[in-house]
Amino acid sequence: MPSTIAVVGAGPGLGHSIAHRFGSAGHRVALVARNRSRLDATAASLRESGITAEAFPADVTDETGLTAALHTAADRLGRIDVLSYAPGATWDFADGQFPDPAALGYTSALDTTPASARAQFDLAVAGALTATRAVLPAMREARDGALLFTTGMSAVVPLPMMGNAGIALAGLRNWATALHGELADDGVYVGHVSVGLPIVRGSGDGDPDAIADRWYRLATDRDGFETTIGF
Repeated sequence: MPSTIAVVGAGPGLGHSIAHRFGSAGHRVALVARNRSRLDATAASLRESGITAEAFPADVTDETGLTAALHTAADRLGRIDVLSYAPGATWDFADGQFPDPAALGYTSALDTTPASARAQFDLAVAGALTATRAVLPAMREARDGALLFTTGMSAVVPLPMMGNAGIALAGLRNWATALHGELADDGVYVGHVSVGLPIVRGSGDGDPDAIADRWYRLATDRDGFETTIGF
């Protein structure tokens, strides 16, 4: 059976591009995000390109729902060989408009509260833990698989305006780095890409198709853990 990629956080920008890049290479595609209508539209677009794609709606902050969606995807499409985790990719500006960080739930370092930090932790870290736990046992049993985590610049470089997001994304990067080492002998690749510029089509390094291609090459070659884009 062909390989299957689960794209968690399958928005119209980077998520769609990752799905298309891996799908064009023969992967079946499981699309996971909250918005059912948007997922259905993305799946239909991929199928028009000859890619096998299905939508599996789930909120990444809902441990039970996300786990069930990924298990259902594996039952329908076959074992998930690749997990792409990039939820809440709010630097993914499919319409080319840069939104207000505060409107997206980001708080400055000074204004970060336990509640605002916890919300970002649930989105970036807890969701990644849930998704990984859902797909990793089968990968380890097969001794093959890839876990791909995409973050923003604040995972690497502290940004005052992204105080709560930086806590979460830096934590995700830290955990992914450790996981990369732990799984090195199990045939499971772990990679991290940190994007330090708005993701907008036609913007060079920030074009989602260009980032998706870098992800595909990194996951295929497996010759490094991390790459940064735009900084």
